[in-house]
Amino acid sequence: MLSINQCYLDFVRKILNEGNEAYKDSNHHLKESLGNYYFIDDPLNLKYRAKYQNMTSDLMLNEIKSGKFDMEGNPIKSDALYEYVKSFEDSSDQGFVYSYPNRILEHFGVNQFDVMKERLLNAHGSNRAVAVTYDPALDCDREDIPCLQILQAFIREGELTIHCFFRSNDIFGAFYSNMFFITYVGIKLKDEINKELLNGQINFGGVHYHSTSGHIYSTDLKSAKKLISKHWFLYNLNN
Repeated sequence: MLSINQCYLDFVRKILNEGNEAYKDSNHHLKESLGNYYFIDDPLNLKYRAKYQNMTSDLMLNEIKSGKFDMEGNPIKSDALYEYVKSFEDSSDQGFVYSYPNRILEHFGVNQFDVMKERLLNAHGSNRAVAVTYDPALDCDREDIPCLQILQAFIREGELTIHCFFRSNDIFGAFYSNMFFITYVGIKLKDEINKELLNGQINFGGVHYHSTSGHIYSTDLKSAKKLISKHWFLYNLNN
């Protein structure tokens, strides 16, 4: 089983070892891996899939705030991670050009999270439970456009999985917090669906991650190498 922490280390190491040098523009030099996929089937490192049945979005937030998932060398720590994940409950743009919660919950004049929930409640086998973030009317003329483009949820064999597609993802600086955010959305969706069911037996099955460009900026390469040198031996020891 693969946790967010384990996937983070594996992905950073993959880019350091196998990534190709690229220039996003004249100001951004990076190492990059194209066409990436991971199935993070144990995001919170609970070890047993059945434990996700009792994992709620509120409990997940409490565990994040406690520092349970903190990793030395990772630029995102408990308080910042907590605030980032909790931000899903704020549908404003939060002072930025865009925010994922705003695009998912309000921007298009529809709460796409609620639509996803209703589609899955109406038909567990639906493949239409989708939320998008890209707005062509605005984003085609903007430099800063959403990195996360699509979320899609499925229920198969009693488990809800959430699938995400990133056009671009800063693996050292953002991937870790992104995956906790998306895990939170998936667990919250599972919770909301179970509230409407007589038996409430849908479990959470993890995150399917896709990115076109996964990269580490040249300014972060030294810190990324320190992260791997500190944790890679322990990662292999535990797997």
